[in-house]
Amino acid sequence: MPAADYSFTIEKGTAFVISFEYKNDSNIPINLTNWCVRLRWIEDQATPTIRTFITNTRNSEYEFIIEPLDGRIILRIPASQTAQYNFGSALYDMELQEPNDLYSGGGKKVFRILQGTISLISRNVPGTDAFQCDPDTQDDCGTCVS
Repeated sequence: MPAADYSFTIEKGTAFVISFEYKNDSNIPINLTNWCVRLRWIEDQATPTIRTFITNTRNSEYEFIIEPLDGRIILRIPASQTAQYNFGSALYDMELQEPNDLYSGGGKKVFRILQGTISLISRNVPGTDAFQCDPDTQDDCGTCVS
């Protein structure tokens, strides 16, 4: 079965969260216990950049996790990272790796479930600084002060 086509948008300088649910033909979530997911995209720049996101990863650049019993895959990218993105669009693939071998000695079964285009929406006010405000450092009018 070919990968489904799904396109989405990221707004530069804002937190990005997307969730996918992997279900069977009867619309029942597939148990993803011990599975791995990889999402990769290639950006449309003069020197293309390939970004790779692997599940069960949490760091300052992204969080990519699986909620296995719900068949849910969640990617979170903080505003500080999306503020650094400088592409107009990117093409992506999402692949799953089952915990079982395809056959003895054949390695894990890997298949692509999604593909599509990611569009980046630029900000009206240019810059790569992400909005950051600590409520403890606000004055009485709610304005961030330094």
